[in-house]
Amino acid sequence: MAAYRPRDPRGKLREVTTNWTLSMRVAGRAPNCGVVFDPDPPPHTAPQARAWLVGDRRPGSQGDRYVIMDDGDVWRARATAAQMESPASWMTEPDDDLVTLLAKSLGDARLGGAGWLELPDRAECVEDRRREQGGHSGPERRSS
Repeated sequence: MAAYRPRDPRGKLREVTTNWTLSMRVAGRAPNCGVVFDPDPPPHTAPQARAWLVGDRRPGSQGDRYVIMDDGDVWRARATAAQMESPASWMTEPDDDLVTLLAKSLGDARLGGAGWLELPDRAECVEDRRREQGGHSGPERRSS
């Protein structure tokens, strides 16, 4: 039996995460970290955006951290053990780990917990999203 694969994986990722961010806001939570779109910024670089930093606290998990932008993009920072095989990167589609994590996080927030939101000690430094997202592959629409 083949695994489920959405027709538009990036669209499904955005749907899942934007529904989660809306539900977290209803539960009284707000974005908890600043984001800098440069993996090695100069010292004292001001955050360029706000996002949600969620830690994977599920039993048996490897402790990955997710930076979830309000527009639905997700940066996954792998825990040290998993980092060797899959370094930190922007996700292109939802996976079981993310979907399960978001459900557990939201459940915790609805019961009065922190929703597994981390307390960052500095802004999260991530790759610029535009580098990983390819341009539109449709036909050229400009007239000559």
